[in-house]
Amino acid sequence: MINRNISQLIITFAFFYSFIVCHLEALEKYQRGDFVMSYILWICALFSFLGALRFRIAKIINSLIKKKDE
Repeated sequence: MINRNISQLIITFAFFYSFIVCHLEALEKYQRGDFVMSYILWICALFSFLGALRFRIAKIINSLIKKKDE
């Protein structure tokens, strides 16, 4: 069985790769004048970026919840 940390690292890398691909494709579509598709791709890139940072986002939210409870 693959170590859990290695699989999380692979998934995080896949999210970052997806972010880069979506962003570059959005730039290309934007330069060609296809604004709607470029905005859709930028939204996908944003979600991919947030997916790559999912552990950090969860850590920040948990710390905010703990501070609120104190």
